[in-house]
Amino acid sequence: MNEHTERTREILLSLLSERFGTDSAFEEAAALTPKTVSNWRLGRSSSFMKMLPELAEVLGVRASVLFPSGQAEDEEEGRLLRLWRGASHLPLGERRALLSTLESVIRLYLGRQN
Repeated sequence: MNEHTERTREILLSLLSERFGTDSAFEEAAALTPKTVSNWRLGRSSSFMKMLPELAEVLGVRASVLFPSGQAEDEEEGRLLRLWRGASHLPLGERRALLSTLESVIRLYLGRQN
């Protein structure tokens, strides 16, 4: 497990314990199979990385809370991440529309560069 995944795991497990008390209560709320959280705790799985937005919703936090600070690899990535985090107050449907627009623009731009 790389450093950023490990830190995300620590943040996730801390919030999970704080807000749900037991692994099984969280697994039920998040529709996870039994022992999923146990495998995360033991470092046997990092499947949580694929479902951070959904887990954040169950925990009642923004997905950005689950990312350790300093994770952005360069200044441009950091700028994009800060912009995205700034849109966290938008309703879910609007954030999804914004994401779709950003993806389209980036794909269009990349297509012109080839």
